[in-house]
Amino acid sequence: MTSNPASAMALKAPSKANTLASLQGKLQSAVMLPQLTVSLSNWLSSPESCLNQIVQQFSGMVAVRSSCLNEDTELQSNAGKYLSLLNIPVNEQALSKAITQVFASYGTPQSEDQVLLQPMLSQVAGAGVAFNTEPNTGAPYYVFSIDFSGSTDSVTSGADASIQSWYVRHGSTPEAQWQQQLIILFSELAELYPAQPLDLEFAFSGEQLVLLQLRPLVLRATMQTQTTSVNAADYQLELACISKKLQRLQQRHPYLLGNFTMFGVMPDWNPAEIIGTKPKPLALSLYKELVTDRVWATQRHNYGYRDVQDHPLLLVLGGTPFVDIRVSFNSFVPASLPEPLAEKLVNHYLRQLHATPALHDKVEFKIVLSCFSFDLDQRLEELQHQGFTEQESQCIGQALIQLTSNIMADQQGVYAIDVARIEELSRRQQTIIQSDLNKIDKIYWLIQDCKRYGTLPFAGLARAGFIAIQLLNSMRDSGLLSTENYHAFMSGLTTVSSLMLADKQKLQASEFIEKYGHLRPGTYDINSPRYDKDPAKYFSAEHDDKHQMPEFSLSLAQLNAINQQLKHYGLQCDAVALFNFIKHAIEAREYSKFVFSRSLSDTLELIDALGSQLGFSRSELAYSDIKDILRLQSTSHSAHATLSSSIALGQTYFQMCQQIKLPALIRSSTDACYYQLQADEPNYITNKAVTAPVCTSLSPEALKQTIVFIEAADPGYDWLFSHQIAGLVTQYGGCNSHMAIRAQELGIPAIIGAGEWWFRHWQQARLLHIDCQSRKVDMIR
Repeated sequence: MTSNPASAMALKAPSKANTLASLQGKLQSAVMLPQLTVSLSNWLSSPESCLNQIVQQFSGMVAVRSSCLNEDTELQSNAGKYLSLLNIPVNEQALSKAITQVFASYGTPQSEDQVLLQPMLSQVAGAGVAFNTEPNTGAPYYVFSIDFSGSTDSVTSGADASIQSWYVRHGSTPEAQWQQQLIILFSELAELYPAQPLDLEFAFSGEQLVLLQLRPLVLRATMQTQTTSVNAADYQLELACISKKLQRLQQRHPYLLGNFTMFGVMPDWNPAEIIGTKPKPLALSLYKELVTDRVWATQRHNYGYRDVQDHPLLLVLGGTPFVDIRVSFNSFVPASLPEPLAEKLVNHYLRQLHATPALHDKVEFKIVLSCFSFDLDQRLEELQHQGFTEQESQCIGQALIQLTSNIMADQQGVYAIDVARIEELSRRQQTIIQSDLNKIDKIYWLIQDCKRYGTLPFAGLARAGFIAIQLLNSMRDSGLLSTENYHAFMSGLTTVSSLMLADKQKLQASEFIEKYGHLRPGTYDINSPRYDKDPAKYFSAEHDDKHQMPEFSLSLAQLNAINQQLKHYGLQCDAVALFNFIKHAIEAREYSKFVFSRSLSDTLELIDALGSQLGFSRSELAYSDIKDILRLQSTSHSAHATLSSSIALGQTYFQMCQQIKLPALIRSSTDACYYQLQADEPNYITNKAVTAPVCTSLSPEALKQTIVFIEAADPGYDWLFSHQIAGLVTQYGGCNSHMAIRAQELGIPAIIGAGEWWFRHWQQARLLHIDCQSRKVDMIR
């Protein structure tokens, strides 16, 4: 038994107890609790003496914590591996049982292993865990997780509590006093342990900061190397440029409605779902070129919305693609609305999102009025509660009804043209691939055709598909359809995904690969292997039939009720025509994506072939910029020199940007310095429940009957459904995404767009129970 005299100053101290003892009397910003340690050798030789000393020093309740010699080392953290017990009464029986249990949790304890005893802290205002380095990237950020409920272990135990998580960039001064106190503590610790990533547990007793535990934060060696190789001057310049750009873009723009703007990774064309929040330069530049620079706005205007064609949708900040939400909200306003009313509407949308940031991935369902829906009267009434006059709300309603009616009834106009364009692209693809053009020319013309005949019509068909989903959801929510009707309709859709599973059974292997081989999990990622490169990985031999659902049918009363509502709102169609439009629009959206992705996929393969010819690998080409490659078609620049320069620039910038953390929604320039991680409201798909093991691996043999966790709801991961997965959870993605529709169609319980906090929290479980109908998740450890 020892009373823990202060030892030499080193975080390499071989136990939790010794580390805390070495800090006694050395800190001004925090206090530490009194402590005693019991070594295994002393416990085995003289348990009565140990218990007697504990009873003499403590009263009330104590914490009996693990303090194993291999618990915290420079190379490995075993945080949470061993047992710690709280609220143990100070009596010999309870203490003896607790100490024995903690030692037993070590497996085969060594004689010098310890158990640490401390008094339970009373009047806990908040408790949590803090890092002085972002653990996933090694970036210079403080990471704070705190629970203000009064519990001292909810953060570390993973319990479902009101936990706040914060990121604070080094050198920033957050507003919260408790965060400032933790930064001061880390500053003190940095003098004692220079350049050491640290992990500490803390609590606040009143306003007093209490240090409960300190350990090394173990980072991978490769991560530490990448962190130190970033040029400090370039890094600080990028941070300064981000802050200046955010401040500048908050100003009014003469060609845009709205007094201010925000930036998000999920609204509208949700880049987080499609290319991720830190995409490689080639994927990012392709997405901008094919969709978000101009194509998206051109087609939205063609469908009856305001013209914002000269405004790129994406702004890249620190390597993260953000949607300029003011531009997006402008593009959702019907072109027929008078300017003053349109201005009022955009400002209303912006204020509503600013006040409810958790809706950033649901703006079209919860905030924006972009089309007719069967709950339009209620939504217009809500506008009147927000300061719109009855005349203004009716004007907005009529504009939405007319816009939707034009799209639904358009048999000869833009919607029909879009369908025809997609078929034209399918013909033109082979013309280019089979031509005698060189690789650079083929890349150029595949991209040009993809924009004109692929992503342009896809943007329109995606808009029609969204309107279809909105109509269907609103019929269900307003009682015109039952939940069973809704699921039966969705299950009856014939999409590319369902055709692919059927074709897997009836087509020869060569035919199947010819038809579907161009698909890849990361649609824009050159490093993501196509299906035809490794078909065994993506498709199991077992057939995963669609879940049997009743056929979609409506009663005469339901049809009459829907027809009455259509007549009430003045739409020039009946229920049969309505459902035909909904079915065709959803299926056409899926099909158009399938077709244009072949042009994109072939482009990536040609870039790889060009790079290979010039001595560049796929992994290197991922850092190039498509604009640099396209420029080769109209110049005499050296292809090797151009690619070499583009790759070098992309690698440097990408590596630096891994050290920059930004929130999913930026509401002010200070969010670039410190922000709270939002516990987003997830999108639950189907009304089913499932209990199954969690799977974070994409190895085919590991997938069967598991709940699979993938970061983005990229439709290229459709192959997962052929492996009889039990459920799906994605960090990013919306309820209108491809993967959401696919999961709905197959009747697979899914959570699409769980958000970063819940995604990381849930994936720690051994088993997970998802109840989509109750919108509830239980972790089963």
